[in-house]
Amino acid sequence: MKKKNRCRKSGEDAFFETISRNLDIPADAVSGYARIEMSGNREISIDGCLGVLEYGENAISINTGRLTVKICGAELTVVSMQNGQAAIKGIITCVDFCNREEVCW
Repeated sequence: MKKKNRCRKSGEDAFFETISRNLDIPADAVSGYARIEMSGNREISIDGCLGVLEYGENAISINTGRLTVKICGAELTVVSMQNGQAAIKGIITCVDFCNREEVCW
């Protein structure tokens, strides 16, 4: 009999899923990933911001620990950055994600 090829979650992902289930909270709240919210193509808010890696009028890169988030566009500015939250305004044309293990851009 053939074994089924099952896709398994990494140990870290399974751990976070177990915690979220036991505490009855959303999995993304304990996953270590940033929470990102966009308002059209004019504003983006990132919770879980650890710092700015690149800052320019056409590109801003944010370190979120597990990911680097790169926002591209025009007239980009960081409006606020406090308590692990960053708010960026401008004309957003692209949002890219890169895992910390990968070489980005």
